[in-house]
Amino acid sequence: MKKVINVVQLFESYPLFYQPYIPPVIDEIKKEEIIKLQIHAFNGKQINDVIIIPKYYRRKFKEQLYKLTSKTNSALNYAEISYIENDVDIVHVQHSFLFAKVLGLLKLPKEKRPKIIITLRGGDTYVKPWSSEKWRGFYEDYGNIVDGFITMSQHQKKYLQEKWKVPKEKIHVIPISFGTAKTTQPKKQNKDVLKIISVFRMCWEKNIDGNLQVIRQLRKKNIKVQYDIYGDGPDAGQVCFLIDKYQLSDCVNYHGKIENSKLKEQLVKSDFFLQLSHSESLGMSVVEAQSYGLPVIVSDSGGLPESILNGESGFCMPTNDIDYAAELLESLWKDSHKYSAFSEKAIEFANANFSVSNEVCKLTKLYKDISN
Repeated sequence: MKKVINVVQLFESYPLFYQPYIPPVIDEIKKEEIIKLQIHAFNGKQINDVIIIPKYYRRKFKEQLYKLTSKTNSALNYAEISYIENDVDIVHVQHSFLFAKVLGLLKLPKEKRPKIIITLRGGDTYVKPWSSEKWRGFYEDYGNIVDGFITMSQHQKKYLQEKWKVPKEKIHVIPISFGTAKTTQPKKQNKDVLKIISVFRMCWEKNIDGNLQVIRQLRKKNIKVQYDIYGDGPDAGQVCFLIDKYQLSDCVNYHGKIENSKLKEQLVKSDFFLQLSHSESLGMSVVEAQSYGLPVIVSDSGGLPESILNGESGFCMPTNDIDYAAELLESLWKDSHKYSAFSEKAIEFANANFSVSNEVCKLTKLYKDISN
């Protein structure tokens, strides 16, 4: 009889309405017979089998009691104590900044603690360690102790290994998924207006200026264009400022944050997806756009080249090659046959590589391998 692997996924908050791709993956993992999965979070709703970790004073009471009654492991926090007491095999930290919540476990002998897996987003690899001594220290002190790190792309894996010296064998590439693979018909482009869409967090990494410069260049070519931008973040004001600066208010619309279900409606109406980021681990929105048949224009930064088939489902180029981006958009938009072929390939590529079933298969394998 196969051993059931007791896994806890740890979140800051759950449900995650801004990360809609996570719950479907969790639902599918729960169907795996050899995995018993629980969701723990510090904030959110205690629904179904989601466990909300108690507030500060309740946690402290248990920690003090454990310290008085236990002769060993006295420095563990509430969550760590519960994982030891409940014989958890794997703690998968989904919100990477919670790594401090499992440091007590990582200080224990390997055979006396659960295995620790940490999922890293782009900023955890490309940005935070450069400015945060805490992150640099974490990789330096625990990079070879954590049982597994998950990255979104091969580029992110290589960066984590070369810049922050995390052992290669500790890093596992499991791209995020857009949802369930589906049958989608290739798109036909809008004939009168070139409709472009972008969805990202409003911050410097996303190259807000570069994206808007592409629209500006298309305007100079006398192309009737409509550009819709979705998302929020610390640099949302920059979007509005640059729209005004470049006099694009008649063709650029900044909508802010939007629910994923409504976003999908907008993807269907658009012709292209644009993302010329300076830094990106992979780009879930790029993948999701392709699943709806949108050809994509992306930069060659980070893992973005891995998120498309260059020259088949979209185009990849240097971050600031504005003229080339505008040229490719115009050319593909005006060629109905080629546009349809790109749309078909985008759907095929997304379904084959970034569906929920793909992610679940890789994640389940990782749990099995690490638990042995």
